[in-house]
Amino acid sequence: METLLTQYNPHWQNNRPYQLIFRARYCREIMELAGRREITVLKGIRRSGKSSLLKLAVNELLQQGTPPENILFMNLEDYRLGGEKTLETLDQIYQAYRQMHALEGRIYLLFDEIQEIPGFEKWLRTHYEQNEQLKFMITGSSSSLFSRELATLLTGRQVSLEIFPFSFREYLDYRDSAILADLNRQDIDALYLSPMFKRIEPLLRRYLDQGGFPEMLKNENGAGNILALQQYISDIILRDIAQRYNIRKIEVLQKLTLYLIFNMSNFINITRIAELVGSNRTTVLELLAYLKEVYMLFTAGSFSFSPAEQLNTTKAKKVFCVDNGFFAAINTDMKKDFAKKMRNLVFQHLRFQWGKELFYWKDKAEIDLVLPDGYPVQVAVNEGEIERAVSNLFYYLNQHNQPRGLLVSWNKLQILEENERTVVICPLWIFLSKDENEVRGYGSD
Repeated sequence: METLLTQYNPHWQNNRPYQLIFRARYCREIMELAGRREITVLKGIRRSGKSSLLKLAVNELLQQGTPPENILFMNLEDYRLGGEKTLETLDQIYQAYRQMHALEGRIYLLFDEIQEIPGFEKWLRTHYEQNEQLKFMITGSSSSLFSRELATLLTGRQVSLEIFPFSFREYLDYRDSAILADLNRQDIDALYLSPMFKRIEPLLRRYLDQGGFPEMLKNENGAGNILALQQYISDIILRDIAQRYNIRKIEVLQKLTLYLIFNMSNFINITRIAELVGSNRTTVLELLAYLKEVYMLFTAGSFSFSPAEQLNTTKAKKVFCVDNGFFAAINTDMKKDFAKKMRNLVFQHLRFQWGKELFYWKDKAEIDLVLPDGYPVQVAVNEGEIERAVSNLFYYLNQHNQPRGLLVSWNKLQILEENERTVVICPLWIFLSKDENEVRGYGSD
Protein backbone atom coordinates (compact mmCIF):
# COMPACT_ATOMS: atom_id res chain seq x y z
CA MET A 1 0.00 0.00 0.00
CA GLU A 2 2.83 2.43 0.83
CA THR A 3 4.36 1.90 -2.63
CA LEU A 4 1.01 2.58 -4.27
CA LEU A 5 0.45 5.76 -2.27
CA THR A 6 3.93 7.00 -3.10
CA GLN A 7 3.29 6.46 -6.82
CA TYR A 8 0.07 8.46 -6.65
CA ASN A 9 1.66 11.29 -4.69
CA PRO A 10 4.91 12.33 -6.41
CA HIS A 11 4.62 15.75 -4.76
CA TRP A 12 5.78 14.09 -1.51
CA GLN A 13 9.19 13.55 -3.11
CA ASN A 14 9.79 16.52 -5.40
CA ASN A 15 7.21 19.14 -4.38
CA ARG A 16 6.77 19.97 -8.08
CA PRO A 17 3.41 20.82 -9.62
CA TYR A 18 1.60 18.48 -11.97
CA GLN A 19 1.93 19.53 -15.63
CA LEU A 20 -1.72 19.84 -16.65
CA ILE A 21 -3.98 22.17 -18.59
CA PHE A 22 -4.99 24.88 -16.16
CA ARG A 23 -8.75 25.46 -15.85
CA ALA A 24 -9.05 28.83 -14.19
CA ARG A 25 -12.76 28.89 -13.41
CA TYR A 26 -12.90 25.45 -11.80
CA CYS A 27 -9.63 25.93 -9.92
CA ARG A 28 -10.90 29.20 -8.50
CA GLU A 29 -14.16 27.61 -7.37
CA ILE A 30 -12.39 24.58 -5.88
CA MET A 31 -9.92 26.69 -3.95
CA GLU A 32 -12.73 28.89 -2.64
CA LEU A 33 -14.14 25.71 -1.11
CA ALA A 34 -10.78 24.36 0.04
CA GLY A 35 -10.81 26.49 3.15
CA ARG A 36 -14.31 25.43 4.11
CA ARG A 37 -15.13 22.55 6.42
CA GLU A 38 -17.60 20.84 4.09
CA ILE A 39 -16.64 17.96 1.82
CA THR A 40 -15.96 19.22 -1.72
CA VAL A 41 -17.68 17.00 -4.30
CA LEU A 42 -16.68 17.17 -7.97
CA LYS A 43 -19.21 15.36 -10.14
CA GLY A 44 -19.52 15.00 -13.89
CA ILE A 45 -19.22 12.70 -16.87
CA ARG A 46 -16.32 10.29 -17.18
CA ARG A 47 -13.19 11.85 -18.79
CA SER A 48 -14.34 15.43 -18.26
CA GLY A 49 -11.23 16.26 -16.24
CA LYS A 50 -12.27 15.67 -12.63
CA SER A 51 -9.08 13.74 -11.80
CA SER A 52 -6.93 16.45 -13.33
CA LEU A 53 -8.77 19.08 -11.31
CA LEU A 54 -7.93 17.24 -8.10
CA LYS A 55 -4.27 17.30 -9.16
CA LEU A 56 -4.54 20.98 -10.04
CA ALA A 57 -5.92 21.47 -6.53
CA VAL A 58 -2.73 19.81 -5.26
CA ASN A 59 -0.72 22.39 -7.25
CA GLU A 60 -2.72 25.25 -5.78
CA LEU A 61 -2.40 23.94 -2.23
CA LEU A 62 1.36 23.56 -2.61
CA GLN A 63 1.63 27.12 -3.92
CA GLN A 64 -0.26 28.32 -0.86
CA GLY A 65 2.32 26.70 1.38
CA THR A 66 0.58 23.47 2.38
CA PRO A 67 3.17 20.84 3.39
CA PRO A 68 3.35 18.22 0.58
CA GLU A 69 2.85 15.33 3.01
CA ASN A 70 -0.43 16.90 4.18
CA ILE A 71 -2.00 16.19 0.79
CA LEU A 72 -3.09 12.66 -0.15
CA PHE A 73 -4.38 11.84 -3.65
CA MET A 74 -5.76 8.39 -4.53
CA ASN A 75 -7.59 6.99 -7.55
CA LEU A 76 -9.99 4.38 -6.17
CA GLU A 77 -10.47 2.74 -9.59
CA ASP A 78 -6.93 1.32 -9.42
CA TYR A 79 -7.15 -2.48 -9.81
CA ARG A 80 -4.27 -2.92 -7.37
CA LEU A 81 -6.65 -2.03 -4.56
CA GLY A 82 -8.41 -5.34 -5.20
CA GLY A 83 -11.49 -6.45 -7.07
CA GLU A 84 -13.91 -6.20 -4.15
CA LYS A 85 -13.36 -2.75 -2.66
CA THR A 86 -14.90 -2.13 0.76
CA LEU A 87 -14.76 0.38 3.58
CA GLU A 88 -11.74 -1.55 4.81
CA THR A 89 -9.99 -0.41 1.62
CA LEU A 90 -10.43 3.20 2.70
CA ASP A 91 -9.24 2.30 6.20
CA GLN A 92 -6.11 0.66 4.78
CA ILE A 93 -5.33 3.70 2.63
CA TYR A 94 -5.84 6.14 5.47
CA GLN A 95 -3.90 4.12 8.05
CA ALA A 96 -0.98 3.51 5.68
CA TYR A 97 -0.89 7.24 4.91
CA ARG A 98 -0.79 8.21 8.58
CA GLN A 99 1.96 5.69 9.29
CA MET A 100 4.08 7.13 6.48
CA HIS A 101 3.97 10.74 7.72
CA ALA A 102 4.00 12.57 11.04
CA LEU A 103 1.07 14.82 10.21
CA GLU A 104 0.23 18.13 11.82
CA GLY A 105 -2.34 20.74 10.93
CA ARG A 106 -4.94 20.56 8.17
CA ILE A 107 -4.88 17.37 6.09
CA TYR A 108 -6.32 17.15 2.57
CA LEU A 109 -7.69 13.78 1.45
CA LEU A 110 -8.43 13.74 -2.30
CA PHE A 111 -10.29 10.61 -3.42
CA ASP A 112 -10.93 10.12 -7.14
CA GLU A 113 -13.94 8.02 -8.30
CA ILE A 114 -15.02 7.33 -4.74
CA GLN A 115 -18.22 5.60 -5.86
CA GLU A 116 -16.02 2.53 -6.38
CA ILE A 117 -16.31 1.99 -2.61
CA PRO A 118 -19.82 0.81 -1.58
CA GLY A 119 -21.04 2.71 1.46
CA PHE A 120 -18.27 5.31 1.27
CA GLU A 121 -20.70 7.96 2.61
CA LYS A 122 -20.68 6.39 6.09
CA TRP A 123 -16.87 6.33 6.15
CA LEU A 124 -16.70 9.98 5.13
CA ARG A 125 -19.25 11.04 7.74
CA THR A 126 -17.46 9.18 10.53
CA HIS A 127 -14.05 10.72 9.83
CA TYR A 128 -15.55 14.12 9.01
CA GLU A 129 -17.16 14.29 12.45
CA GLN A 130 -14.22 12.80 14.37
CA ASN A 131 -11.44 15.01 12.98
CA GLU A 132 -12.00 18.68 12.13
CA GLN A 133 -8.52 18.87 10.59
CA LEU A 134 -9.55 16.61 7.70
CA LYS A 135 -10.63 18.23 4.44
CA PHE A 136 -12.13 15.84 1.88
CA MET A 137 -12.26 16.44 -1.86
CA ILE A 138 -13.93 13.65 -3.82
CA THR A 139 -15.01 12.94 -7.40
CA GLY A 140 -17.58 10.68 -9.05
CA SER A 141 -19.32 10.11 -12.36
CA SER A 142 -22.95 9.81 -11.24
CA SER A 143 -25.12 12.81 -10.41
CA SER A 144 -27.62 10.72 -8.43
CA LEU A 145 -24.82 9.15 -6.42
CA PHE A 146 -23.91 12.62 -5.19
CA SER A 147 -27.45 13.76 -4.55
CA ARG A 148 -29.47 10.97 -2.96
CA GLU A 149 -26.93 9.21 -0.77
CA LEU A 150 -24.85 12.22 0.14
CA ALA A 151 -27.92 14.33 0.77
CA THR A 152 -29.15 11.70 3.22
CA LEU A 153 -25.95 10.97 5.12
CA LEU A 154 -24.04 14.21 4.67
CA THR A 155 -26.71 16.87 4.96
CA GLY A 156 -24.97 20.19 5.50
CA ARG A 157 -21.58 18.50 5.23
CA GLN A 158 -20.92 18.67 1.48
CA VAL A 159 -20.79 21.23 -1.33
CA SER A 160 -20.92 20.06 -4.96
CA LEU A 161 -19.42 21.36 -8.19
CA GLU A 162 -20.45 20.03 -11.60
CA ILE A 163 -17.50 19.47 -13.96
CA PHE A 164 -18.03 19.51 -17.72
CA PRO A 165 -15.78 19.18 -20.79
CA PHE A 166 -13.87 22.27 -21.88
CA SER A 167 -15.93 25.33 -22.73
CA PHE A 168 -15.14 27.24 -25.93
CA ARG A 169 -13.23 29.85 -23.93
CA GLU A 170 -11.14 27.12 -22.29
CA TYR A 171 -10.60 25.56 -25.69
CA LEU A 172 -9.37 28.89 -27.09
CA ASP A 173 -7.11 29.44 -24.11
CA TYR A 174 -5.44 26.10 -24.80
CA ARG A 175 -5.28 26.44 -28.59
CA ASP A 176 -4.46 30.14 -28.97
CA SER A 177 -4.39 32.20 -25.79
CA ALA A 178 -3.67 35.37 -27.81
CA ILE A 179 -7.14 35.10 -29.37
CA LEU A 180 -8.75 34.80 -25.97
CA ALA A 181 -6.80 37.82 -24.74
CA ASP A 182 -8.08 39.86 -27.71
CA LEU A 183 -11.63 38.68 -27.04
CA ASN A 184 -11.36 39.81 -23.44
CA ARG A 185 -10.03 43.26 -24.38
CA GLN A 186 -12.74 44.22 -26.86
CA ASP A 187 -16.47 44.71 -26.52
CA ILE A 188 -19.00 43.03 -28.78
CA ASP A 189 -19.22 45.82 -31.38
CA ALA A 190 -15.45 46.13 -31.70
CA LEU A 191 -15.05 42.37 -32.06
CA TYR A 192 -17.65 42.11 -34.79
CA LEU A 193 -16.04 44.90 -36.82
CA SER A 194 -12.55 43.42 -36.39
CA PRO A 195 -10.95 40.57 -38.42
CA MET A 196 -11.40 38.28 -35.39
CA PHE A 197 -13.91 35.93 -37.01
CA LYS A 198 -11.39 34.87 -39.67
CA ARG A 199 -8.96 33.92 -36.92
CA ILE A 200 -11.52 32.15 -34.80
CA GLU A 201 -13.70 30.35 -37.39
CA PRO A 202 -11.41 27.30 -37.94
CA LEU A 203 -11.20 26.75 -34.19
CA LEU A 204 -14.95 27.22 -33.79
CA ARG A 205 -15.70 24.65 -36.49
CA ARG A 206 -13.35 22.13 -34.92
CA TYR A 207 -14.86 22.68 -31.48
CA LEU A 208 -18.38 22.44 -32.94
CA ASP A 209 -17.49 19.09 -34.50
CA GLN A 210 -15.21 17.45 -31.95
CA GLY A 211 -16.33 18.94 -28.65
CA GLY A 212 -14.30 19.73 -25.57
CA PHE A 213 -13.16 16.54 -23.86
CA PRO A 214 -9.61 17.24 -22.59
CA GLU A 215 -7.92 14.42 -24.49
CA MET A 216 -9.52 15.56 -27.77
CA LEU A 217 -7.92 18.99 -27.33
CA LYS A 218 -4.46 17.52 -27.00
CA ASN A 219 -4.62 15.41 -30.17
CA GLU A 220 -4.99 16.52 -33.78
CA ASN A 221 -5.61 13.02 -35.14
CA GLY A 222 -9.30 13.11 -36.07
CA ALA A 223 -9.62 9.37 -36.64
CA GLY A 224 -7.88 8.64 -33.35
CA ASN A 225 -10.16 11.04 -31.53
CA ILE A 226 -13.22 9.35 -33.00
CA LEU A 227 -11.99 5.97 -31.75
CA ALA A 228 -11.32 7.42 -28.31
CA LEU A 229 -14.78 8.99 -28.13
CA GLN A 230 -16.37 5.70 -29.18
CA GLN A 231 -14.50 4.05 -26.32
CA TYR A 232 -15.80 6.74 -23.93
CA ILE A 233 -19.36 5.90 -24.96
CA SER A 234 -18.71 2.19 -24.46
CA ASP A 235 -17.14 2.74 -21.02
CA ILE A 236 -20.03 4.89 -19.86
CA ILE A 237 -22.60 2.37 -21.07
CA LEU A 238 -20.86 -0.69 -19.65
CA ARG A 239 -19.11 0.59 -16.52
CA ASP A 240 -21.10 3.59 -15.32
CA ILE A 241 -24.58 2.25 -16.11
CA ALA A 242 -24.83 -1.47 -16.97
CA GLN A 243 -22.43 -2.65 -14.29
CA ARG A 244 -23.58 -0.24 -11.58
CA TYR A 245 -27.30 -0.73 -12.11
CA ASN A 246 -27.17 -4.41 -13.09
CA ILE A 247 -28.61 -3.85 -16.58
CA ARG A 248 -29.11 -7.18 -18.34
CA LYS A 249 -30.36 -6.00 -21.74
CA ILE A 250 -27.21 -4.09 -22.64
CA GLU A 251 -28.14 -4.10 -26.34
CA VAL A 252 -31.26 -2.06 -25.58
CA LEU A 253 -29.19 0.43 -23.59
CA GLN A 254 -26.68 0.71 -26.44
CA LYS A 255 -29.36 1.29 -29.07
CA LEU A 256 -31.11 3.85 -26.89
CA THR A 257 -27.88 5.75 -26.20
CA LEU A 258 -26.90 5.98 -29.86
CA TYR A 259 -30.41 6.96 -30.91
CA LEU A 260 -30.61 9.78 -28.37
CA ILE A 261 -27.15 11.12 -29.20
CA PHE A 262 -28.01 11.15 -32.91
CA ASN A 263 -31.25 13.00 -32.15
CA MET A 264 -29.70 15.59 -29.86
CA SER A 265 -31.64 18.90 -29.78
CA ASN A 266 -34.77 17.17 -31.13
CA PHE A 267 -38.06 16.21 -29.52
CA ILE A 268 -38.24 12.60 -28.36
CA ASN A 269 -41.23 10.26 -28.29
CA ILE A 270 -40.73 7.60 -25.62
CA THR A 271 -43.33 5.20 -27.03
CA ARG A 272 -41.79 5.38 -30.49
CA ILE A 273 -38.27 4.96 -29.10
CA ALA A 274 -39.35 1.89 -27.13
CA GLU A 275 -40.55 0.29 -30.36
CA LEU A 276 -37.31 1.15 -32.17
CA VAL A 277 -35.03 -0.33 -29.48
CA GLY A 278 -37.23 -3.35 -28.80
CA SER A 279 -38.31 -2.48 -25.29
CA ASN A 280 -41.12 -0.76 -23.39
CA ARG A 281 -41.82 2.76 -22.09
CA THR A 282 -40.99 1.95 -18.48
CA THR A 283 -37.59 0.52 -19.33
CA VAL A 284 -36.74 3.34 -21.74
CA LEU A 285 -37.62 5.97 -19.13
CA GLU A 286 -35.51 4.13 -16.55
CA LEU A 287 -32.50 3.89 -18.88
CA LEU A 288 -32.89 7.54 -19.89
CA ALA A 289 -32.76 8.47 -16.20
CA TYR A 290 -29.47 6.56 -15.87
CA LEU A 291 -28.02 8.33 -18.93
CA LYS A 292 -28.91 11.63 -17.30
CA GLU A 293 -27.43 10.54 -13.97
CA VAL A 294 -24.00 9.97 -15.56
CA TYR A 295 -24.23 13.34 -17.36
CA MET A 296 -24.26 11.93 -20.88
CA LEU A 297 -27.68 13.32 -21.76
CA PHE A 298 -29.97 16.13 -20.62
CA THR A 299 -33.61 16.86 -21.29
CA ALA A 300 -35.58 20.08 -21.56
CA GLY A 301 -39.29 20.19 -20.76
CA SER A 302 -42.02 22.61 -21.83
CA PHE A 303 -41.81 26.11 -20.36
CA SER A 304 -44.63 27.86 -18.54
CA PHE A 305 -44.84 30.78 -16.13
CA SER A 306 -47.42 28.73 -14.21
CA PRO A 307 -45.79 26.51 -11.54
CA ALA A 308 -48.58 23.95 -11.88
CA GLU A 309 -48.20 23.79 -15.66
CA GLN A 310 -44.44 23.58 -15.31
CA LEU A 311 -44.85 20.30 -13.41
CA ASN A 312 -46.82 18.74 -16.28
CA THR A 313 -44.83 15.64 -17.19
CA THR A 314 -47.06 14.54 -20.09
CA LYS A 315 -45.63 17.00 -22.59
CA ALA A 316 -42.81 16.00 -24.91
CA LYS A 317 -39.19 16.68 -24.03
CA LYS A 318 -36.15 17.63 -26.04
CA VAL A 319 -32.90 15.73 -25.56
CA PHE A 320 -29.38 17.18 -25.60
CA CYS A 321 -25.90 15.66 -25.38
CA VAL A 322 -23.10 16.65 -22.99
CA ASP A 323 -20.53 17.01 -25.80
CA ASN A 324 -20.69 17.28 -29.59
CA GLY A 325 -17.79 14.85 -29.84
CA PHE A 326 -20.17 12.00 -29.06
CA PHE A 327 -22.24 12.96 -32.10
CA ALA A 328 -19.10 12.86 -34.24
CA ALA A 329 -18.28 9.44 -32.81
CA ILE A 330 -21.51 7.87 -34.08
CA ASN A 331 -22.05 9.89 -37.26
CA THR A 332 -19.47 10.05 -40.05
CA ASP A 333 -21.44 12.44 -42.30
CA MET A 334 -22.14 15.50 -40.18
CA LYS A 335 -22.34 18.28 -42.79
CA LYS A 336 -26.13 18.16 -43.02
CA ASP A 337 -26.44 18.31 -39.23
CA PHE A 338 -24.79 21.71 -38.80
CA ALA A 339 -27.87 23.35 -37.23
CA LYS A 340 -28.34 20.39 -34.87
CA LYS A 341 -24.77 20.73 -33.62
CA MET A 342 -25.24 24.48 -33.17
CA ARG A 343 -28.41 24.02 -31.12
CA ASN A 344 -26.73 21.41 -28.95
CA LEU A 345 -23.71 23.64 -28.41
CA VAL A 346 -25.92 26.58 -27.42
CA PHE A 347 -27.69 24.31 -24.92
CA GLN A 348 -24.34 23.22 -23.47
CA HIS A 349 -23.21 26.82 -23.03
CA LEU A 350 -26.44 27.93 -21.37
CA ARG A 351 -26.49 24.89 -19.08
CA PHE A 352 -22.79 24.52 -18.26
CA GLN A 353 -21.47 28.10 -18.38
CA TRP A 354 -24.56 30.17 -17.56
CA GLY A 355 -25.71 27.49 -15.11
CA LYS A 356 -29.35 27.56 -16.19
CA GLU A 357 -32.07 24.95 -16.15
CA LEU A 358 -33.51 24.97 -19.65
CA PHE A 359 -36.89 24.53 -21.29
CA TYR A 360 -38.46 24.93 -24.72
CA TRP A 361 -41.74 26.60 -25.67
CA LYS A 362 -44.15 25.55 -28.39
CA ASP A 363 -47.54 26.98 -29.28
CA LYS A 364 -48.23 28.64 -32.61
CA ALA A 365 -44.50 29.21 -32.72
CA GLU A 366 -41.56 27.27 -31.30
CA ILE A 367 -38.73 28.64 -29.16
CA ASP A 368 -35.65 26.41 -29.04
CA LEU A 369 -34.68 27.20 -25.44
CA VAL A 370 -36.17 29.23 -22.60
CA LEU A 371 -34.42 30.19 -19.36
CA PRO A 372 -36.26 29.89 -16.02
CA ASP A 373 -36.96 33.65 -15.98
CA GLY A 374 -38.68 33.40 -19.36
CA TYR A 375 -35.78 34.72 -21.46
CA PRO A 376 -36.04 33.04 -24.91
CA VAL A 377 -33.11 31.81 -27.03
CA GLN A 378 -33.36 30.77 -30.66
CA VAL A 379 -30.70 29.24 -32.92
CA ALA A 380 -30.56 29.80 -36.69
CA VAL A 381 -27.91 29.39 -39.38
CA ASN A 382 -29.00 30.89 -42.70
CA GLU A 383 -31.11 33.92 -43.61
CA GLY A 384 -34.29 31.92 -44.11
CA GLU A 385 -33.98 30.33 -40.68
CA ILE A 386 -33.11 33.68 -39.11
CA GLU A 387 -36.22 35.32 -40.53
CA ARG A 388 -38.50 32.60 -39.13
CA ALA A 389 -36.70 32.58 -35.79
CA VAL A 390 -37.04 36.35 -35.39
CA SER A 391 -40.77 36.11 -36.12
CA ASN A 392 -41.15 33.35 -33.52
CA LEU A 393 -39.24 35.37 -30.94
CA PHE A 394 -41.40 38.45 -31.35
CA TYR A 395 -44.52 36.30 -31.15
CA TYR A 396 -43.25 34.78 -27.88
CA LEU A 397 -42.25 38.16 -26.43
CA ASN A 398 -45.69 39.62 -27.18
CA GLN A 399 -47.50 36.58 -25.80
CA HIS A 400 -45.61 36.69 -22.50
CA ASN A 401 -45.01 40.44 -22.21
CA GLN A 402 -41.25 39.92 -22.20
CA PRO A 403 -38.90 42.75 -23.23
CA ARG A 404 -35.95 40.91 -24.84
CA GLY A 405 -34.91 37.75 -26.61
CA LEU A 406 -31.76 36.29 -28.16
CA LEU A 407 -31.11 34.69 -31.54
CA VAL A 408 -27.76 32.91 -31.92
CA SER A 409 -26.61 33.00 -35.54
CA TRP A 410 -23.47 31.75 -37.23
CA ASN A 411 -21.98 35.21 -37.81
CA LYS A 412 -24.58 37.96 -37.80
CA LEU A 413 -24.91 40.78 -35.27
CA GLN A 414 -28.04 42.91 -35.27
CA ILE A 415 -30.59 44.53 -32.97
CA LEU A 416 -34.25 44.41 -34.00
CA GLU A 417 -37.07 46.25 -32.26
CA GLU A 418 -40.83 45.89 -32.57
CA ASN A 419 -43.57 47.17 -30.27
CA GLU A 420 -41.03 48.06 -27.59
CA ARG A 421 -39.64 44.52 -27.70
CA THR A 422 -36.03 43.74 -28.65
CA VAL A 423 -34.44 40.77 -30.38
CA VAL A 424 -30.64 40.61 -30.38
CA ILE A 425 -29.03 38.53 -33.13
CA CYS A 426 -25.62 37.43 -31.86
CA PRO A 427 -22.88 35.43 -33.63
CA LEU A 428 -22.21 32.02 -32.09
CA TRP A 429 -18.52 32.80 -31.46
CA ILE A 430 -19.36 35.98 -29.56
CA PHE A 431 -22.13 34.23 -27.62
CA LEU A 432 -19.64 31.55 -26.53
CA SER A 433 -16.90 34.08 -25.73
CA LYS A 434 -18.70 36.72 -23.65
CA ASP A 435 -20.39 36.33 -20.27
CA GLU A 436 -24.13 36.24 -19.69
CA ASN A 437 -24.50 39.86 -18.59
CA GLU A 438 -22.73 41.23 -21.66
CA VAL A 439 -24.71 39.08 -24.10
CA ARG A 440 -28.11 39.67 -22.49
CA GLY A 441 -27.43 43.36 -21.98
CA TYR A 442 -26.10 44.07 -25.47
CA GLY A 443 -27.81 47.08 -27.02
CA SER A 444 -29.79 47.97 -23.92
CA ASP A 445 -27.98 51.29 -23.30
